[in-house]
Amino acid sequence: MNSAKNTFDYVIVGGGSAGATLAKRLANDPEVSVCLIEGGPANENDPKVLMLNESLGLVGDPKYDYDYGIAPQERGNSLLRLSRAKMLGGCSAHNDCWALRAPDADMDRWSELGAEGWDAASVAPYFDQIFEDLRVHPVTKGAELSNAWIAAANEQGFETIDNTQGDYRQGISWVSLNEDSGVRVSTAVAYLFPTSKLPPNLYLQLETLAHRVVVEDGRAVAVETNKGRFEATREIILSTGAIDTPKLLMLSGIGPAEHLKQHDVEVVQDLPGVGANLSDHIETPVIWESTKEPGDSINGLDLGLYADVLQEGDFSIQVTIGHFTYWLHSEPFNELPNPPLAFTFAPNVARPASKGTIRLASADPKDKPIVDPRYFTDEEGRDERLLVEGIRLARELAKSEALKDWIVQEVAPGPELQTDEELGAYARRYSNTVYHPSATCKMGSLNDPDAVVDPRLRVRGVEGLRIADASVFPELVRVNPNMTVVMIGAKAADLIKEDNS
Repeated sequence: MNSAKNTFDYVIVGGGSAGATLAKRLANDPEVSVCLIEGGPANENDPKVLMLNESLGLVGDPKYDYDYGIAPQERGNSLLRLSRAKMLGGCSAHNDCWALRAPDADMDRWSELGAEGWDAASVAPYFDQIFEDLRVHPVTKGAELSNAWIAAANEQGFETIDNTQGDYRQGISWVSLNEDSGVRVSTAVAYLFPTSKLPPNLYLQLETLAHRVVVEDGRAVAVETNKGRFEATREIILSTGAIDTPKLLMLSGIGPAEHLKQHDVEVVQDLPGVGANLSDHIETPVIWESTKEPGDSINGLDLGLYADVLQEGDFSIQVTIGHFTYWLHSEPFNELPNPPLAFTFAPNVARPASKGTIRLASADPKDKPIVDPRYFTDEEGRDERLLVEGIRLARELAKSEALKDWIVQEVAPGPELQTDEELGAYARRYSNTVYHPSATCKMGSLNDPDAVVDPRLRVRGVEGLRIADASVFPELVRVNPNMTVVMIGAKAADLIKEDNS
């Protein structure tokens, strides 16, 4: 519901994967009032949003997508665009619904990096809860092509594993989806719909853009928006994602002081880590023309493959296997062959070494920030090497007996490209985001100068202000991170309740 009221116990900015989860959990206490500010509409009855098989049509559509371009890249594809959902439920209402639990090893690394209380054992109950709430289940296993890929991987020594149970040994797995009878079970569907039946202490303020957080005497007290000022008596929580949360902090005077001064923004708190450390999964496609139809599948993305292509002892690439040619046909991907029957193997860099930035373009809240992922700029060239080895792995798997009758020919990169240099140039030109920006307001210990929030998600140096979204990742998890973001929203609610009891 919407309300003319403008003072609440809690004001949450961003009704996405974490924000919707957090709002509903805080509002379970009838004694507190919660305002959830969301930049987009609810899209409660829009089949393009609700139906999982419509997901590709949302990408780049200005009705549904903020659609962030990126700064020119030294070595990567400067034409790729970071899709960010403009709707209640955020990217959980906009993605392909791969619902994966973060590997235990990744969560334990978070703890080692200073995020005390976020180790695998501590977050496991939250993953269990949200998987139940979002109706997570394995894909149906009948697609003939997917079964052929599993047989091919088995031939090459890859075990069939179960990533739905957190098993991430080198292997191939059926994935799990937050889907029910074709409907995407976003956090909006799971926690907020129907909006007409929300509890009276939870106020939705839709199609409202936050301009800045007001800080008085060191405490965050209000959020200024294009539709007025919303005040919080207890806390303000930012859940606007890894691109817009650092932007909103910087517009509020919280961030790297020299950068803020360049845009005549008064410095409230000098935090150099705001907008730093941008990390994203980057992929490149290997495409074959196929001899036949793939068989029935919910969305044609049934399988994940995990490979230790550099023999480091744990998986370093995650692969998406699709029942079609590469799923984007915008520049430069429109240059790639597009046979009517095709399938794709798209390795991505599971733990990217290249790091980028989010910076203000101006002090005008209406201007998009400058997003510079700096893909393939790591000094060792590891990110590029991983994709080259991913292409070579694809070719080895394609030689298997199980895939022999499926393949007409490799159409991209094409057999004429063989050397590391040739495959590296292909990987960089036809690289694409997996839409997983993160870590731009990272969580860490007090002695980490780049940490923006502490392990209780409190913004350093500002009272009454927290962050709960992908920006607080100490580092990007190696698998699709959406369930990790939802988990953050669930755990954040408990931290906030404890600290305000």
